[in-house]
Amino acid sequence: MSQRRFRGVYPILYAFFDRGRRLDHAAMRAQVEHCIDAGAHGIAVLGLVTEVNRISTAERQEVVELVGAAIAGRVPYAVTIAEQDPAAQIAFARMAAANGADWVILQPPPGKGHSEADLQRHFGVIADGLSLPVAIQNNPVNLDSYLSPEGLTELVRRHANITLLKAEGTSVDIARVLEALGGEVDAFGGHGGVEFIALMRSGGAGLIPAPDCLAIQVALFEALSSGDAAALALAERLHKEILPLVVFMTRSIPNILVYGKRVMARRLGFDAVHDRGADLTPTPFGLAEMERVFADVLKAEAELLPQLISALR
Repeated sequence: MSQRRFRGVYPILYAFFDRGRRLDHAAMRAQVEHCIDAGAHGIAVLGLVTEVNRISTAERQEVVELVGAAIAGRVPYAVTIAEQDPAAQIAFARMAAANGADWVILQPPPGKGHSEADLQRHFGVIADGLSLPVAIQNNPVNLDSYLSPEGLTELVRRHANITLLKAEGTSVDIARVLEALGGEVDAFGGHGGVEFIALMRSGGAGLIPAPDCLAIQVALFEALSSGDAAALALAERLHKEILPLVVFMTRSIPNILVYGKRVMARRLGFDAVHDRGADLTPTPFGLAEMERVFADVLKAEAELLPQLISALR
């Protein structure tokens, strides 16, 4: 049975670059401090938001090392593993553990055409080669390969250290897995938290979003965990207020990398964002929409968030 060692909101960090398009260490450290100050229950790196498939293996290791050092054990640390084969994934996961990772998130192998049996073997070999807790990222929306609820359930039952899921299917499918496993696994949602409330109602353990709305989503988690009727009612209202931003950012990966990163830069007080990729160029319309939905979030933070925090006291 899972003991819920890990729960809550784990923001997954953006990859910030300097003018030379190298990883900006100062910006990454500032992002860590922002997340801890906002009440993050843990921190995650190397998901699609961290541009895991756009940066090199050396840069992925650089991210793991610098973020691990910045966290310095203050909150749990989760690292996504996206190397090309099981041996490389095991080696990278061990490196992550040596740099403070408390658990790792396994992505499926790249490309299409993998059967459920192929994916189960792939994940199983890696899990069996590791001693730390393992999560499976199952994302039917953004990744080419994924498991059905039944396939995911079978995989968890075969490997004792697969105790977590980064579950990015629908809340209905996630609920099926959680019901079948009866507490053997803890599920963290994704996609910015568009179905955060439904996930928690189904028995989910938390959320791995970009840090755009972190203070609000931390308070939502506390309210959803409290069972307090007044707090739950406020949480529902607050969630509705941030949904336009969440939906805008998660409609595509380029959207969140271009506009979500700019929202985060605004929060951190950065004057400029240095994008790395020809497809990552903001448009005037996109920036105007970003400003509109971000203004709604700032208003919710000023008006509704203090009410929810007060209700939780």
